Amino acid sequence: MNYNLEGMSKTEGHAYIAAKLKGAGCSQTVFEENALEAILNAANGTPRMINKLCNASLLVGNSSNLNIITTDAVMQAINDCELG
Repeated sequence: MNYNLEGMSKTEGHAYIAAKLKGAGCSQTVFEENALEAILNAANGTPRMINKLCNASLLVGNSSNLNIITTDAVMQAINDCELG
């Protein structure tokens, strides 16, 4: 058997990230809108990659003492994930 599963749309990706943050008890804005777009573009709709890039972005943001995750932080996280 072969399956071809399509990735999430950007709308579904936004809802997915919002649901994950809400499930973690977060009620404030964590990511800039452009940062979310960068994550969704890099993940290509794959939930596992969305999770990985969000986690990496949060780590970069924490190490940089950011109050909100910026596009620059996401780009650094994407580069870190591609390298390692």
